Amino acid sequence: MVESWSEKRFRILVAIVMAAGFTQGLLIPLLSTLLEQQGVSSSINGLNTAALYLGILLFAPISGWLVPRWGYRKVIVTGIAMTTVAFFLFPLTTSMVAWVFLRFMVGSGDSMLHYATGLWITSTCPSRIRGRRISQYGLSYGLGFGLGPLGMNLLSFGQWVPFVVMGVLLAGVLALTMMLDAGAPPTEKKEQRDRAQLGEIYRLGLVALCPAILYGFLEACLAGSFPVYGLREGLSTAWISALLSAFVWGSLLFQIPLGILSDRFGRKQVLMTVCTLGAVGMSLVPFFMGRPTILLVLFALTGGLIGSLFTLGLAFLSDILPASYLPQANAIATAHFSVGSMVGPYIGGTLIQYWGGGSMFYFLTFSLLGFVLLALFYRPSGKTDSPVTSKAA
Repeated sequence: MVESWSEKRFRILVAIVMAAGFTQGLLIPLLSTLLEQQGVSSSINGLNTAALYLGILLFAPISGWLVPRWGYRKVIVTGIAMTTVAFFLFPLTTSMVAWVFLRFMVGSGDSMLHYATGLWITSTCPSRIRGRRISQYGLSYGLGFGLGPLGMNLLSFGQWVPFVVMGVLLAGVLALTMMLDAGAPPTEKKEQRDRAQLGEIYRLGLVALCPAILYGFLEACLAGSFPVYGLREGLSTAWISALLSAFVWGSLLFQIPLGILSDRFGRKQVLMTVCTLGAVGMSLVPFFMGRPTILLVLFALTGGLIGSLFTLGLAFLSDILPASYLPQANAIATAHFSVGSMVGPYIGGTLIQYWGGGSMFYFLTFSLLGFVLLALFYRPSGKTDSPVTSKAA
């Protein structure tokens, strides 16, 4: 029996995922800043950040196994509880090993609650409002992630304050979660599916799969490594948090306009354009490190342009792949995002340590331009990159 749709449940799930976004948006730059102040090398700092994304990557399949056995609410509660406990434990130790484990714990908890909340919405939402509700769900995470870095300002009251405040907030969300019904996913029957070969998915969808790893790399590299660069260039933590928030807020503001443009002019054309302009923005950052107000505008505009890479990439996949390939292709895109998020902070930290902070932004510039060249010259046979407007959203 298919579970019915509930607006009340949806509002609670939106609040949960917004808190999850706030958690990640605060934790990544906060710990990077604290480790930099402790004298930890930028490369090790970046490697420490990767532990969170490793938790997300490894617990995604585990969550898929748990939900049918435990139900939605129990998985969500477990994920929030793990994250809450981790936040209360962070101030009790400055051990690098302990912080790596706690970051992994936060990533694992976030992975569980993201999987369960997303599946609960998509499996119960009526088709006539599904697109609107999913976009609201995604926007709520982005809003939380954008607000997260502002919590770094709490450091002025004590190193432990941001962690405790976030822990209390998560405890409140945990109490809110108890208002949900248990939730049981629909029992899946053994269906005959076309099992797309990985090689075929990559052959047809290579260009569309690249934005996911590129966006994961860019987002995590900025969140995890830019605070190190900023502090070394004399920026205050308040400015660093404002700049990171501006990047995220810019991406939220440009999401819908870029989606409309991609419907009209084609996904690949829009992706190439935003990556070209984004590369220009990234290359300008090192020249304005002493001008934070200019950086604020630059981060907002650049974030607005490249902040839609992941969603545009998924839409592009829907345009160029057969429908039977899409479940696997979307899973591959998610894995790409996680891998990019894991390696981004480490590569960014290593570049800062050995070649200076400007090298990180030049590397990001060439990464974006590399994608543009790939999109220009890669031509799989038999498929078109024009939008399929007849497909249901």
